[in-house]
Amino acid sequence: MMARVPGLHAVWMVGAWLVLGWALAGAPVAAAELAAADKVASVAVEGNHFVETGAILDKISVRAGQPFDRKRISQDVRRLFATGFFSDIRVTGVARADGRHLTFHVRENPMIASVKLDGLDAVKEKDVKLKLHLKPGRIYSKPDLDHDLRILRKGYLKKGYYQMRVEPVLKKRADGRVDVTLKVHEGEITRIKRIRFIGNRVASDDDLADAIASRATGLMAWFRDRDVFNRDRLQADKQMLLQYYLNRGYLDAKVDSTLVSLSPDKRWFFVTFSIHEGPQYRVKSIRLRGDVVPDKETLMKLVRLEPGNVFVLKDMQGSIQDITTRVGDEGYAFATVTPLLHRNIEERTVDVTFDIEKGAQVYVERIEISGNDKTVDEVIRREMRQDEGARFSSSALEMSKKRLKKLSLFKDVRVSMPKGSAPDKVKMKVKVEENRTGSLRFGVGFSQIQKVFIRSSISERNLFGRGYAGNLSGEIGARTQNFDASITDPYFLGENMSASLNAFKRQTRLQSLTSYKENSYGGGVGFGIPLTEELSYHIGYQYTSNNLFDIPANASPILRSQAGKQTTGELTQSLTWDSRDTFIAPTEGSLLSASIGVAGLGGSNRFYTARLYGGAFFPLGEKVTLNPSFEAQYIRGFGGRTVPIYRRFSLGGIGSVRGFDTFGITIRDPATNDVIGGNKTARASLNLFFPLPYIRTSGFRGVAFADAGTVADFNQKLSAGTLRASYGVGIEWLSPIGPIGLSWGFPVRKQPGDVLRRFEFALGSTF
Repeated sequence: MMARVPGLHAVWMVGAWLVLGWALAGAPVAAAELAAADKVASVAVEGNHFVETGAILDKISVRAGQPFDRKRISQDVRRLFATGFFSDIRVTGVARADGRHLTFHVRENPMIASVKLDGLDAVKEKDVKLKLHLKPGRIYSKPDLDHDLRILRKGYLKKGYYQMRVEPVLKKRADGRVDVTLKVHEGEITRIKRIRFIGNRVASDDDLADAIASRATGLMAWFRDRDVFNRDRLQADKQMLLQYYLNRGYLDAKVDSTLVSLSPDKRWFFVTFSIHEGPQYRVKSIRLRGDVVPDKETLMKLVRLEPGNVFVLKDMQGSIQDITTRVGDEGYAFATVTPLLHRNIEERTVDVTFDIEKGAQVYVERIEISGNDKTVDEVIRREMRQDEGARFSSSALEMSKKRLKKLSLFKDVRVSMPKGSAPDKVKMKVKVEENRTGSLRFGVGFSQIQKVFIRSSISERNLFGRGYAGNLSGEIGARTQNFDASITDPYFLGENMSASLNAFKRQTRLQSLTSYKENSYGGGVGFGIPLTEELSYHIGYQYTSNNLFDIPANASPILRSQAGKQTTGELTQSLTWDSRDTFIAPTEGSLLSASIGVAGLGGSNRFYTARLYGGAFFPLGEKVTLNPSFEAQYIRGFGGRTVPIYRRFSLGGIGSVRGFDTFGITIRDPATNDVIGGNKTARASLNLFFPLPYIRTSGFRGVAFADAGTVADFNQKLSAGTLRASYGVGIEWLSPIGPIGLSWGFPVRKQPGDVLRRFEFALGSTF
């Protein structure tokens, strides 16, 4: 039997009064009986099975011995109905010599046997079920139902489902309990059909539309969910419109109103912003007042606004930040800078005054570290640029936080400065939240080069809690066998210098790409010395042994001449500028590196190499990053020795020029078509990283890219005529077993002999 939710009886109050009137009215009685009838002799409850009688009586204010009061009884009935436990309540009374005997007859709502959510797709059941009031074992009630309907609607409206409706259905069991099913009809997402602007004369509709986060429906807006109506986003849009105008000198600009209308079928929203622009203001004068520390000349150099120029809000905000930091560098930890704007409406100018309040000069009495359950204090303290006992410095504090975050050992770093033992002293409390730094991985995978492979690794970025980075990995596939081990101490012997050791062994059987098989092993040591916060010097030595074999008799003479064992002892030096915010998936900063290497310090090979690399990361919005990069490499033999075939250059694939196969862009022997590689190469890439729609799992991101590159032989020069180029899209997942990349590349410039590969899957390399 299916039944809908029982509603409250609209006539319960009328019925209650009729019953009272029938039961309590009667023939004339004696004066004593009338006096007794004016009092309540007893109060009883009937009809309850689930709700205890005592709990019901606690809600009833009428008590035995009290004067009989119809108004109070009516209030008690309302109070019982408000509990939601009852579908009907009647009150009867019997007048006797000792007074009136009242009985509250209740009809209970049923007990809930089960609760089921049906039709949920866009909203996860686990996200809402814990918030519901309707639960097995509880009494079904209308207030609980209304609450749960609100919870469900709220979850769906947050995702833009304004067509959503819920149908509550009850199925009664033989024992009187009910099964509750909330049938959800989701409908479609309600999107923004049109965004209009009224009152804008200086700024075009297109410029204002670009300035806000919401978008009218379209391919790119749908791709990023920006056309889904969201009230919080709409409030942010109003602030973004004001920011747009304030950054262009319109100090009187305001958003007068925001009109939102919903189409009758609930498919579309129409949004209208009413804007008052006002006049544009230019900066007339700039003054500093208050505590001008260290001096006026120093602070004025930090002001980004200039007299005569249009007022720009972001320049004023940047000036405030820079001045606050500079005053803080003098030991004033609690310095504040307040901007005061005086407008001259007739001249359309504004006088800007920065009011500086330095507060008390303080010294850092003690640095206290907490939250580091695994990491020893020393690992954190050695990254601090603010010293204990020294005068407080804002720049040192910000650099300390940046260095700690860059370690990737901590999820979060927070700093507070409570008062110390004296008015001029503060404590610096550094609270960290540790990341997972170790992993034990095992997996079976597939790649286009190696086919099926098994990979296992154990790594730890915070070995023994001392910041050591260790890694041990092995990979066995149908065509390769690789084993690697490495360990790095970022502060070797307690000094500000890193030291690393590595060893490897590899076997490759890639005859589909090369005309030989190769076995190699080796190891090396390296040292890194920071010169500044971003600039570092590295020197390393690597010794390798390579054996090329199974070279066909009809292979290239260059290739056959290198058959057998070769050894290389190579010394490499490099300078690196690294201002990235993090090593993994950075969003801002740059990485520049120049290196030179010489092979000849041991081993049979003699050659020198040079490499130049540059990359930058520019944040363009919420999790959107633009990443241009370039790379150039050169290698040449000396002492009568040729460059080893396995050290020559080729391009193609993820991490190189996508849309071309591995060794797809290279130099080949014209007679045999064997890959022999070049001695110089150049490439450039432009990546646009963005979040993937409807994917909330961390580590996923999409990329749109454009690549270009070329390879030249020893007797050739790099030229634009041999340049290859491609464009495409890809997906990257920073998975537990390493980065996984999928790319679809489409070459737009190619040369005869190039090997193309439009789709590529790679494990272990990033874009």
